[in-house]
Amino acid sequence: MSADFLFLSIIEVSKVCNRKDAMHPAASGVPAHQLSATRLLSSPDPSRHHLEDPPDVFPFSEEYPTEVRNGAIRWGSRFGPAHRPPAGVLECFRICRSRLDQYLARRKIERGVRLYGQNEQRLAVKVWLSALRGVRHRSDKFALLGHLYQAYMDFGKYRESLEFANRQLGISEELDSAPMRAEAYLNLARAHQTLGGLDRALSYARHALYNDCGGGSTAGCVHLTVAAVSLELGAFSKAMDGFQKALAVAQAQNDNTLLLQVYVGLSELWRRLRDTERAVACAARACDLGRGPRSTDLNTRHHRTALLQMAAALRARGELGDAHDYCNEALRLAAVAGDQGCYARAMRIAGDVYRRKCDYGKALRHYEVAMGAGQSLGDRLAQMEAMDGAARCLEALRLQGRICNCRPLEFNTRLLEVATSVGSKMLVRRVRLRLADIYTALGDNNAAARQRRAAGAWAAPACARCREPLAERAEPLASLPCAHIVHHACMPESWSRRSTRSSGGAECAECASPRAPRAPPPAPPAPRSLPSQVDFPFGTPPTLRESDLNSVLSDHSSQQATSSV
Repeated sequence: MSADFLFLSIIEVSKVCNRKDAMHPAASGVPAHQLSATRLLSSPDPSRHHLEDPPDVFPFSEEYPTEVRNGAIRWGSRFGPAHRPPAGVLECFRICRSRLDQYLARRKIERGVRLYGQNEQRLAVKVWLSALRGVRHRSDKFALLGHLYQAYMDFGKYRESLEFANRQLGISEELDSAPMRAEAYLNLARAHQTLGGLDRALSYARHALYNDCGGGSTAGCVHLTVAAVSLELGAFSKAMDGFQKALAVAQAQNDNTLLLQVYVGLSELWRRLRDTERAVACAARACDLGRGPRSTDLNTRHHRTALLQMAAALRARGELGDAHDYCNEALRLAAVAGDQGCYARAMRIAGDVYRRKCDYGKALRHYEVAMGAGQSLGDRLAQMEAMDGAARCLEALRLQGRICNCRPLEFNTRLLEVATSVGSKMLVRRVRLRLADIYTALGDNNAAARQRRAAGAWAAPACARCREPLAERAEPLASLPCAHIVHHACMPESWSRRSTRSSGGAECAECASPRAPRAPPPAPPAPRSLPSQVDFPFGTPPTLRESDLNSVLSDHSSQQATSSV
């Protein structure tokens, strides 16, 4: 009833306004300064006011139909035909309400962006979620879902971010927009990469490249994702090619955030190839970008990532004190921001530092915390890395004779299953060689031979000129402009002067070898939503036995002797 009377009041006010406009002095055609007070106060015109005619009286009726037909209220005989609102009034009110909601939603989105830039991530997410209910335009909703996706990725809530990416893909299909589709595929690739689906992540990233990325920072992020996934799969040349393309885009667009991520990825690539000097140099550049005067547009998440990469590179070079300091700083920032994914990786790197110090008790405790945090987040990569660190601790204890062969055998078997399901070929090879040594110690030569043959199925990375294996020992390496990796001693003089690809292509054995034509990319996998609770891929992650920890802590004198050596 209140809405009906509101409409009637608006109509009556409009009629009164029309009457006043008709009685305005300017409407009579006489200038205002020539009008007398008598004319202004003249009596009402009886022709305009039908005083003699009886007014139209409509009988009162208790029946007031309130049903709605075709989105409009049917007006009954209670108010009469003269009070019927003009056609389209209700629709006009609906349009005004929709535009008001859209305006308020845009203001909330802008406010959330400002809050997020001021490191008020949780308040920004709260504002964005309230704006999600009022946004009407598809393009604005797509951008809002992108903000929410990034925020949940920063929080370590990868399953929820995957849902936002799926909704983005649906909107891009409705609008048939290639740049939107590329961004949605990119977000899906990054989420699946963290959740351990490397094959799906690579497929989504390739289809993001297949669509029109616009040539901006989106294309650089896609190349960066392809490089990161290729690095996990053990394809170092493809990873280097992706990093080089992403670096070119970052420098062309002057994108400091993308440039920082590229340096972090390059540092991880050189660290895995055991070129610690280049790894530390790239990590230092990333940290400088996070701390320098151009860091105003960087999110603290990237700064935490740079700190963790610097800690990992310093640990690989043997500077354990500085590595521990960088790791503690990253842990502090992760606790302030609530970044659970960064917390899990920081605990894993701290465990690596303690393992290098031969403090296996603290190392195992840190690895166990990292495995639990990775399981709660669904971050299978963090789980796998923490399990690998714990397996190395158990292997060191086995070689020292402080534990038997059974526990390392069980733990490495479980790790082999996880690494195989994720697709980390380099880790699979390392675990199989470790299992071969355990089987040899147990006297099972047949099982050891099977593990060594399986490990030899994956070819280790080799130099593009001398064909000698890489990453066998710590040595300086170099990358060619064709993205292939060689020993620094094998670097020809023409390449060292940054010559073009065509001038020295014959000196690269990989480029000189014939290659099969590249097949077109397969159809993208259908987006899927993960369940709310994702268990460990092969059951509950193995917990470290209390007897193992007690045996480590009880033999403190032996530990000190080993660390001194």
